[in-house]
Amino acid sequence: MIVKEIYPIIGMHCASCKQLIEKMVSKVDGVVSVSVNYATEKMSVEFENDKTSLSDISKAVESAGSYQLILNASGKAVLASPVEVSKTSETNRKDLSEKVEKLKEDELQRLKTKVLRVGILVIPFLFIMIRMVLIFFGVIDADMAPFGALTIEKLNYSINLFSFIQFLLATPILFWGGKEFFGSAFRAIKVKSANMDTLIVLGTSAAWIYSSLVTFFPRWISEVGGEVYFEATAFIVFFILIGRLLEARAKGKANDAIKKLLELQAKEATLIKEGEEVKVPIDQVKIDDVVIVRPGEKIAIDGEIIEGSSTIDESMVTGESLPVERSQGDHVIGSTINRTGTIKFKVTKIAGETMLSQIIQMVEEAQGSSAPVQKLADQISAYFVPVVIFISFSAFIFWNFVAPDLGFVEPGINTLQLSIYIATTILIIACPCALGLATPTAVMVGMGKAARSGILIKDALHLQLAEKIGTMIFDKTGTLTEGKPVVVEFVSTGDIQVETLLNYSYHIEYLSEHPLSNAIADYSKSNVNIEELSVTGFTSVEGRGVKGMINGDIVLIGNMRLIQENDIVLTKADRQIVEKLGKHGDTIVYLCINDKVQGFFGLADTVKKPSSQAIDDLKDMGIRIVMLTGDNKATAEKIAKELGIESVYAEVLPSEKLGIVEDILNETPKRGVVAMVGDGVNDAPALAKADIGIAMGNGTDIAIEAGDLIIVKGDLPRLVEAISISRSTMKVIRQNLAWAFGYNILAIPIAAGILLPIFALLLSPVIASAAMALSSISVLLNSLRLRVMR
Repeated sequence: MIVKEIYPIIGMHCASCKQLIEKMVSKVDGVVSVSVNYATEKMSVEFENDKTSLSDISKAVESAGSYQLILNASGKAVLASPVEVSKTSETNRKDLSEKVEKLKEDELQRLKTKVLRVGILVIPFLFIMIRMVLIFFGVIDADMAPFGALTIEKLNYSINLFSFIQFLLATPILFWGGKEFFGSAFRAIKVKSANMDTLIVLGTSAAWIYSSLVTFFPRWISEVGGEVYFEATAFIVFFILIGRLLEARAKGKANDAIKKLLELQAKEATLIKEGEEVKVPIDQVKIDDVVIVRPGEKIAIDGEIIEGSSTIDESMVTGESLPVERSQGDHVIGSTINRTGTIKFKVTKIAGETMLSQIIQMVEEAQGSSAPVQKLADQISAYFVPVVIFISFSAFIFWNFVAPDLGFVEPGINTLQLSIYIATTILIIACPCALGLATPTAVMVGMGKAARSGILIKDALHLQLAEKIGTMIFDKTGTLTEGKPVVVEFVSTGDIQVETLLNYSYHIEYLSEHPLSNAIADYSKSNVNIEELSVTGFTSVEGRGVKGMINGDIVLIGNMRLIQENDIVLTKADRQIVEKLGKHGDTIVYLCINDKVQGFFGLADTVKKPSSQAIDDLKDMGIRIVMLTGDNKATAEKIAKELGIESVYAEVLPSEKLGIVEDILNETPKRGVVAMVGDGVNDAPALAKADIGIAMGNGTDIAIEAGDLIIVKGDLPRLVEAISISRSTMKVIRQNLAWAFGYNILAIPIAAGILLPIFALLLSPVIASAAMALSSISVLLNSLRLRVMR
C-alpha cells in the first residue's frame, strides 16, 4: 500500500541540501515520490510500505549529510500524514511538535555559542584588516613585517612570524568552526554529489592551503613576507555562521503561524459524569460526552450546545473580531473562548478531528507545498554547485595561464596568488540559498497570515493562481445573501387590524418548521405584542402552506396554489398588489381569513451587509463578477442590481451550475483564472471544475474538502483579503527571485575578475562571504514583510 507522510528534518542549511536529500531518498526502493521544503524543513514522501521502511528512509536522509529525521519513540514521524494525525491524540501531537521545536532551539543555541567563540578568535583578524587598509592608503609601509621573521640559518629557512600567528588563529576557526561544512561536503562527495558546503570547503581550504604554503614553504611560492589569506578563511567561516544563525532565527519567525495555532489547543476539558464535574485530558474526551464551560474558560473541543447560551470569541479560529452569540442547538468550536454565560455541550468531534486540528493540518501541508514558480529555482539550484565549481576552475586556469599573455595582469603580480584569490572568491560568493528560500519562505508567511485571518489555502499552487483570478462566479444563496428568507414587506388589504392579522400569523406559523413560516413568525413577533391565542385544527399542506382555526376564524397562510385549491377569489386590488410585489422579485405569501384575502407577505433573501462593498472591491481589482441562482429572473435581477453585478444566470438548477462553469472556462478569450464561490456542499461539482474552488462556510468538513480556498467565517471581506494576500505573496516571491537571480548573475562575473582589466577592481573573498550571507537574509526579511503588508 502506498502511504504519504510528512517528516521534519533538522540540519538543513542550504537549497542544495534539499536537492541532495531528495536525490538520496528517491533512490530507496519503494519510494514513489519525495519533496523537501527547505524553508519549512519538512520532507513529504510517498512510499510503498511493503517494500521499504521508515528506517530505510531515515538512513537515506542521514547519508545525504548531517541531517536528522525526527521520529517519536514508536518510530512514527512527529508530523505524520493526515491519516496518522487523526489517529494521534491532540496532546501527543502537540508534545511531539514541541520535541521538534526543542531540537531546533538546541540547534540554534549551539550555533549561537559557536558564533560567539569564533567571533572572539576573529577579533585579531579585524586589526589585520585595519593594517591592510592603512597600507592601502600609504599610512604604513607594506614591507613592515610585524614580529619579524624566525630564521634558522643552518637550514637556510625563514618563517614570517606574523603569518605564523595568523595560521595558529585561522586553523581552529576553519577546522573547528567549520567542522559541519567539512562533514556535509564529505558526505556529498561520497554519494557523488555536491552542495553549498562543497563550495565553502573548496574556497576556504584553497585559501588556507595556499596561505600555509606561503607561511611554511615561502621559497616554493614567494619570498618571505609573501601575501597570505588567513583573514579571508577566518572571516568567511565567521560570516557564513552568522548568516546561518540569522537565517535560522528568521525561518523560525516565518513559521510562527503553526506555533501560534498549536498554542491555542486546550489540554483538558471539564466533563459532566454522573452529575459531577470531572477534569480529564483532552485526548480522553469521547463523542457524546457532555462538557461544561464557564465564562472566561476555553472551549476545549468541538460540540453542540445542549444547555445555556453565551457570547463566544471565535477570532482565533475564524478571524472574526466580534464575539458571536451561541445558544442551544448551535455548534461551538474547540479552542475558542467562552465570554459570558455558562454552557453545556455535547462533544461531536474527538481530539485530532476538530476544526482547529483540520486547520493546523491544512496549513502545515500548504506551507510545505511548492508553487509552480518555484520549479525554475529548483532546476537551477540542482545544477548550481557543479556549474560554480566549473566556473571557479576555469577562472583559475584563465588568470594563471591566459590572462598574462593577454595583458590583463600587470607585470610583477604573482599570477598564482591572483588565480587562487579569484577562484576562492567565486566559490564563496555563489549562493543557491537565496534561490531556495525565495518562494517557500514567502509561501509560508503568506499561508500563516491567511490562516490567522480565517482563510485556508490548500496549497501553494492555488495561492499562486488566486493572484490571477479574472472571473469570479458566485452562487447567490448563502454566499452573497443570508441564505434564509425574511419578510421585507407586509400589505394589509381588509378591515381587520394589522395587530390582529400578525397575531394570527404568528400563532399559525409558529407551529410550522418551514423556513417561510419561521420568517413570518419572526416578523410578526418583532412588530406587535403577541397575545395568548389558541390554535385548533392546525394543518401543514405540503408545498402550499398552513391552515388552522383561531377564535372561530379559519386562517390560511400560503402560496397561490393554496388559495386556488380553497376557491378564494382575488379582487382587482389584490392582483395589483401581487403584481407590484412580483416586480420587486419577492416571494408572495397570502394571508386569508374566512375565505377572504386580508394581507400579503413579501419575502426575500436579503443581501449580506458586507457583500456590496466586497463586490465593489473585487471589481476594483479588475475581477469580472458572475452570479448564479435558482431564483426567478426578477428576484435575481433585484439582487444583482443591489450589488452592481451585470452578468446573471437565473433559474439555474444545481445540475446546470457545472455546465455554466465549463462554458466560462472555455470562453475565448479566457479572462484569466476562473474561481467558483459556493457553500461547499451543493456546489461541490462546480467548485471542483473551476480553476479555484472557494468554499464559503463555517468550516464544515464538506466545505474544507470541496474548496481549494476556504473562508472559514464565510464573509466576503475575507475573500477580498485572500486575493490581496495572494497578490502580495506573489509580489514578494517575484522580488525574492529577482534579487536571488540578479545577485548571482552580477556577483559571479565580478568575483571572476571581469572588472579587473578595465577598472582595476577585484572583489575580496571576505566581502564575498558577507555578501553571500546577506543574500539569504535579505530574502528572508523581505518575506517577513508580508506579516504587516496590506
